[in-house]
Amino acid sequence: MIAESVTKNGITGIVMAGATHTMTDAANLTEYFMENGIDTKIIVVPVTLDGNIRHNFLQMSLGFDTASKVYSQLIGNMLTDSASAIKYWYFIRIMGREPSHLALECALKTHPNMVIISEECSFRNETLPEIVNRIADVVNERADKGKNFGTVLIPEGLMAHISAYKQLIIELNELFKECTTEKQKMDLQDLLYKDDISIKEKLSPWSFSLFVTLPDFMRL
Repeated sequence: MIAESVTKNGITGIVMAGATHTMTDAANLTEYFMENGIDTKIIVVPVTLDGNIRHNFLQMSLGFDTASKVYSQLIGNMLTDSASAIKYWYFIRIMGREPSHLALECALKTHPNMVIISEECSFRNETLPEIVNRIADVVNERADKGKNFGTVLIPEGLMAHISAYKQLIIELNELFKECTTEKQKMDLQDLLYKDDISIKEKLSPWSFSLFVTLPDFMRL
């Protein structure tokens, strides 16, 4: 379809902006063009706030530096507010699908009381209750010192690194892959939110037992 469009419209170049998936698509498209004699050049601009693109020819990707600085400014404001009010704990979720690079960079810039690193949790094979207990220990230790305030940074992709949830995520992804229309996806989302009985038939026993423990906002 793309080959037909570029040939029909005389397009001599395509610029693609994105991360690893985009680069893979660009490589496959370039190979196809070369094999079929299509004289259209492909240029890829590395763009990702995850900071997960590494190559000798790339110093950095667009997006990561800006995202880390913007987030750090907001986190810094919250740290100041927390220290001024001396009665609030802020739990801040940082973007980043799987790698915790952005959360770590923001922590290095702002020095919060605690930062969760997904890869470390995975390496230690921690469970979600163990991570929660670590956070609670920090809160208690500060409370013992009369400091009932603080800030914790939590990476967005944390759940995907917890072994108990990996299989559940895989099974849910498979269910959504079977949906061929937006209506089917919406119906499945509605089912996940409201109908535990029907979902039980679609998930393995272990995944279902874990799924029913999730609060409603996580099911969405």
